[in-house]
Amino acid sequence: MRFGTSIILGFIAALLIVASPACAKNHVPIVYATAWGKTLAQDGTGFYNEIAGDILAHTPGPELYQIMPYRRAKVSFFMSKGRCLFPSSLPALVKAGQIATPENYIESNTLFAARTHLFVRAGETPPKSFGDLFGKSIAYSNGSVVRSTLEGSGARLISVNDEQDKAEMLVSGRVDIISGMIPDTAIVFGEMGGDMPLYEPTFALNELGVTFVCHKTVKTELFVEGLNLALDVLSVDADYLERMATANLAKDMLARASGDEGLATEHALNDLAPSAGPGRALPKPRSGRRLPMRANR
Repeated sequence: MRFGTSIILGFIAALLIVASPACAKNHVPIVYATAWGKTLAQDGTGFYNEIAGDILAHTPGPELYQIMPYRRAKVSFFMSKGRCLFPSSLPALVKAGQIATPENYIESNTLFAARTHLFVRAGETPPKSFGDLFGKSIAYSNGSVVRSTLEGSGARLISVNDEQDKAEMLVSGRVDIISGMIPDTAIVFGEMGGDMPLYEPTFALNELGVTFVCHKTVKTELFVEGLNLALDVLSVDADYLERMATANLAKDMLARASGDEGLATEHALNDLAPSAGPGRALPKPRSGRRLPMRANR
């Protein structure tokens, strides 16, 4: 039954791509991808590049998937009308004060739910509230919306340009705490050969649906329609679900495939990457595939 559904959805997608005016090059936008380390590397590797490749292979665009350093990508996105940003979240950008007119933007359906936590080294107690942050040093990703959330907590905030550098700062003891998303943190520490650090599952800085965010134009509306159709096709694609499973996200995708369009519940999110403990299986990133794209260093 699932095989038949996949064939039907794929056939519909092919018809729409051929028939849609978005197939013309001047009707597809540029996507700026925010490079920040192992999960989205400037050489085209990493979890987010891989899932972007899966999705974009089922769409007539974009004109260019351009990988840029995190902050540069965001600056380029806001300065260029008709462009898109990935991975991102429109509500998160609005909450951080980076977008004042959300009606001028559009985003795709949610790829998966992600959550930001604060992590500490093994043997230490993770913070359970903002009151536990006073006097602590916290490393966060440069340009992240996390900074606005942590300001006023009494913590010393240190911006870092690379997620592996951030992880190494925690391991070496140069900072007390790092902020990080799940599944990203699990992937980075897994590649480093260690366990994911400790965090408090009930204390999250934010919860968001990962999407493509675009300036709202006729061109980007057509592009987002194509993205949403691709996500519907991939929600029953075995290879795509296997890739998502490498980041412990299969459960969330299977929920989407069954028609549950809401974000994962707190318990489901905890199941995606449970708090650190012995014998926990970490995701094993896939390797060896690079996308045809441009990387700006």
